[in-house]
Amino acid sequence: MSIFHTLAPMLGGLGLFFIGVKSLSVNLVPLVGHRARASFAKALRGPGSSAVGGMVAGLLTQSSTAVSWIILGLIRAGMPPTIWVLVSPAWSNVGTALLPILVAVNLATSASYVIGLVGFATYFKLDSTDRRRNLMDAAFGAALLLFGMQVVSTSVDPVREALTANGVLAYVLQSPSLLIGIGAGLSLLTQSSSVAAAIAVAAVINGLLTVPAALPLIAAANAAGILNNVLKLQGENSSGRMVFGLQAVQKLAGSLLLAVLAVLGALCPAQINTIIAMIGSHPSGQIALIFTAAQLIGALTASLLGKPFAVLLSRWKPPAESEALAQPVFLLREALNDPPVALDLVLRELARLTARVPMLLDRVRANPDMTTPPAAVLRSAGADLAVIIQNYLVSLLDQQPGRNLVAASLLLRNAVGNVAALNEALAELAAAAPQAAGLPAAGRLVESLHVLMGFVSDHAASFGVDDPDFVLRLLGDRNAMMTEMRQKLGSEDVAADGQEALFRMTILFERAVWLARRLVTELTQAQQVVTN
Repeated sequence: MSIFHTLAPMLGGLGLFFIGVKSLSVNLVPLVGHRARASFAKALRGPGSSAVGGMVAGLLTQSSTAVSWIILGLIRAGMPPTIWVLVSPAWSNVGTALLPILVAVNLATSASYVIGLVGFATYFKLDSTDRRRNLMDAAFGAALLLFGMQVVSTSVDPVREALTANGVLAYVLQSPSLLIGIGAGLSLLTQSSSVAAAIAVAAVINGLLTVPAALPLIAAANAAGILNNVLKLQGENSSGRMVFGLQAVQKLAGSLLLAVLAVLGALCPAQINTIIAMIGSHPSGQIALIFTAAQLIGALTASLLGKPFAVLLSRWKPPAESEALAQPVFLLREALNDPPVALDLVLRELARLTARVPMLLDRVRANPDMTTPPAAVLRSAGADLAVIIQNYLVSLLDQQPGRNLVAASLLLRNAVGNVAALNEALAELAAAAPQAAGLPAAGRLVESLHVLMGFVSDHAASFGVDDPDFVLRLLGDRNAMMTEMRQKLGSEDVAADGQEALFRMTILFERAVWLARRLVTELTQAQQVVTN
């Protein structure tokens, strides 16, 4: 029998394993719904609860990257980015270490039953809802990865004999550098050190590797996780850099432990075998527990070094100006338990965001105020803060408030969207204004719009209580005026660039006024609904 026929069942088993891992992760993440995420957020209050929450999240999702994105999503929704919140994804690596332990335990029979039950349920269309379908697919993925390892186990004997006859297995066992390359390659390829460790456990179970030989492989796989997290730092804000940076620290600490054990295994095999024997009698269990211990020590190290690491990271790359402006001031997650108070906080945060609207034009006025942040910075920060406010309102609606509060919340969600769109329109107008700076009409248009936005800001500061009719009259339809301005522009001797810029400014002026009218109307209606 050729080597290709010998390797085929093993490769098929590994393929089933990879499909199972992917299916498990993909289908468990949707099962962690919005309410579960809210409960997760409430649990992240201190070192102990953050560690437990991170481990449970890693256990459920089998992906530290998925836990990282969940945490960053919660931060964007207004959760304070405390050090314990940011370190919880590092603890999720302890939860993902369950995968090698599952492989170490022979659950092939249970996996076969699960595959059979899922098959019957799918055929008879018992997966009628999305949640039930995700649950069944997650169970199928877990069973498939265990069944894949069983296929590998049944096909390993001829593979081992072929590799031994060719001297390949002996060469691999005597070449730590090759084992290191295999471990790092598996981790980088699968984007998971736990998957690489699970494959190492399967290799030990089936006699392809010894425990000392597996140590450099899992050490390299864990160390490759450092690179995986460092690559994710690019393009992230300060919270994202902290989350992935602390995971790199976690992987570094765990890799040092595994590297020390691997070196001792090469230099003092008798002593390291004695130490490993204290862990348990089964080689596969020994490797799985060593890998889990490395994740635990790494997570403890990341927790202890969290605050110093935050200081170093802020010195290396301070937070951008837009990040500070995008942070909410009034939104408190604790207030969600009292919907009327939470809604009042939303009104205050919305008023704070609307107060920046006139500032978008400060740098292009006749007497510019250069101390104001650039319009592009205000636009970016406003968009991020608008998303945070809207997510906060979604969390408020999950508390099932009264009918009036639901109606007011929906109106405020629309108002927040209008403020974000207003920021966008004014930022574009500010960008076009310098090209039309020599035209008197452009200056008058900017000054007029700045005054109008000031009245809108004042109305928002009153939480929609002040007489809206006066503001709405000021924001009357300007379409005819803008059309006349564009017609005059076509008959004047104006440079093409300036003409095009002013033409664009008139369109953006109309859009800004229309958005401002909607904002004032929705704020007023929200206030009326709350007071009635």
